[in-house]
This record gives sequence, structure tokens and C-alpha cells, in this order.
Amino acid sequence: MAIESARSAAREVVKNGPLSRSEVARRLNLSPASLTRLAKPLVDSGLLVEGEPQADPVHGRIARPLDVSGELRFLGVKVNVDALYAVVTNARAEIVARASSPLASTTPDAVTDGIVAISQSLLGDVCRSERIGVALGGHSLDGRMVNVSRSLDWHDVALTEAVAARTDLRTVVENDVLALTQAQLWFGMGRGHSDFALITVGVGVGCSLVIHDSVVRREHPNAPTVGHFVIDRTGPICADGHRGCAMAYLSSGSICQSVSIGLGRVVTYDEVLALAASGDPVAARVVQESATALGRLISSVSMLTGIQDVLLSGEGIGLATTAPDSVAAGIDSDRPGWALPIATRIEPMDFYEWARGGAVVAIQDYLDTYPIEFAPARKAAIA
Repeated sequence: MAIESARSAAREVVKNGPLSRSEVARRLNLSPASLTRLAKPLVDSGLLVEGEPQADPVHGRIARPLDVSGELRFLGVKVNVDALYAVVTNARAEIVARASSPLASTTPDAVTDGIVAISQSLLGDVCRSERIGVALGGHSLDGRMVNVSRSLDWHDVALTEAVAARTDLRTVVENDVLALTQAQLWFGMGRGHSDFALITVGVGVGCSLVIHDSVVRREHPNAPTVGHFVIDRTGPICADGHRGCAMAYLSSGSICQSVSIGLGRVVTYDEVLALAASGDPVAARVVQESATALGRLISSVSMLTGIQDVLLSGEGIGLATTAPDSVAAGIDSDRPGWALPIATRIEPMDFYEWARGGAVVAIQDYLDTYPIEFAPARKAAIA
């Protein structure tokens, strides 16, 4: 009980600090004396520090607020099929360094080699890291084994064991959309919202839910994702043979293919959006239809879950900013006139932001392993 209370206190300060001891105690429904006892080992371990003396807003007494140490560092890595993106952050997931490197192969050995190399590049001989968080398109039941990754063609790959053995750093792995959602819940657009959905558009289509301040997890690697949700059975066909699913309408590959066929030449996703914005009839038609499908997906997620706040992101979310009226029309088309409006917020994010999600997963794992893993920060040994 005391250990979990200490963990809760540490999470509260990391997410919302600096906070006075009385404020932390109030938020956790603890007595000031209990919080004082719990805070001492957190300060002694180096996780928390005491700030400059100031008046306690609750009692008016002079007190030293608790804050997270500025010395802690965490490494986050985003694994794509063609490249790695990595960041070093502090304990509040603020990026202090970043790097990327190409991936010639997606075999487990090649990805492990790449993670070790990019870790060495970022950390060098002087920077410390408490642990590594890896975000990828796949499913892990325990944060250690990659049970399934269809994009990488992996099944039951012990990635974290391999990385940890060569870096001497505890390593955790998480689905990339869930990692991004954790980052938004703790340190991003989702702060202050106990319930929201995050929908991502890009190479794939992702969706995750936060309900009562907790990210909802899929418990089985073979449970279909929102990418296979059917929006219109008369629509285009996806790579898995589904007609009119979210992937068929919203993946960057499907959109590029449709426009390329119409124009008789190969175009990139950025070109598609630029052509649509300039009024090209082929690109504009495809983008408008895809944006309408995005609106219908947003509406469906809201009606199925009751969630009214939806965050839109991903490397392809420029679709929503290029055709906002079509997104709005898609949302309205499936909702009764008396329905509460859905609050949508768009936040384009590059792959470094996805890597930051990996760092947040590492931060959370660090806090969840108190007191076993807490020790003065040590220099990372990268082999």
C-alpha cells in the first residue's frame, strides 16, 4: 500500500508539478504526515527534488514544493518499416535531443542493431538514460515481447530482451498509437480530459480511447483495429480485400494510388494535398471523399463510445486541414440534429513525436517500478 501511494505521489508530481506536499496529499487523499514519509525516499532516490521555498497555497506556511529532477533522461524510439526516429527527453517528456537513421531491413536483428546504434549516437559517452521505450506498429501483451507486428512481419519477437542485453538499459515496447496516446494524456492535448479518442491517419489508420483517465488496451493481438471498420460498402478496396473500410479511404497509400490512377502519373501524398488545395479536380475529389470518410469515422467512434472529444493526428492528418468542410459534413451526416457537437482538435505530429510516445512509456515504466528500479542515475553503457 505504501509503495503504491509513493508511486502515485511520484506520478502526480511528474505530471503536474511542482506541487506543495499539502497539495499532493490533497490530490491523493493522504494525510500531510503520510505524504512527508512517502516523499522522503523519492527525494533521496533522486527522482524528486525540493524547489525554492515559497508560501504553501493551502496553509500559507513557507514550504519547498516537490518537483521532478531535471537530470533524468529517457530514450524513445519509433520503429517504421524504413527508418528509426529517436528522442531523448527529460522526465516531463520534453525533447532535448533527436536523431533518425534509415532501416535497410526489418528483421529483428537489423532493428535491434539500429536501436543500439541510434542510442549510442544520442547518448554518447556522457548522457545518461534511465531506460528505453520503443514504439512500433504491433501488439505486446506484457511490454516485453512483440507478439505480433504485421507491418514488420514479426511474431513473438523478444525485442526488449535483445536491446537491454546490448545497452544495459531496461527496455519496454508499446504499440505506437497507444504510446502516442499516453504522451497526449500525460503531457499533451489530452491533459485535463478524462475521456477522449485519438484518431491517427497516415500509412495506417489508428484509434485509441481514453476512458476515466486510462488508456483502453486491446487484450488480444488478433483483435481487428479501427482500420478495418467499414465506412461505406460501395467504397474502394483495401489491401486486405475489404471494400470501403477506413484503410481504403484514409491510408496515404490508398489516397495516392487513387489520385495517381486518375492523373496517369505517380504522385506523393504531399502532392495530392497540394493539388487538392489548388483545385485539381481529381485530387480534390479523392481528398473530399476521404475527408468525408474521416468525418464518418469520427462520428462512429463517438456514437459507439459516448466520447465527445476527439484528437486528430498522424503524419497524414493534413487531409483534415485541406478539406475541413468535408470532415464536418461526414460527421454531421450520421448524427441526429439534436446530438451534442463533437469537439475535434487537429495536431499534426512528425515521427519524432511518435518517438516521444516511446519515451513517455519509458517514463511510466520507471515510475511503476518504484522502489526496485529507483537508484541514483547512472551512465548508460551502450555496447
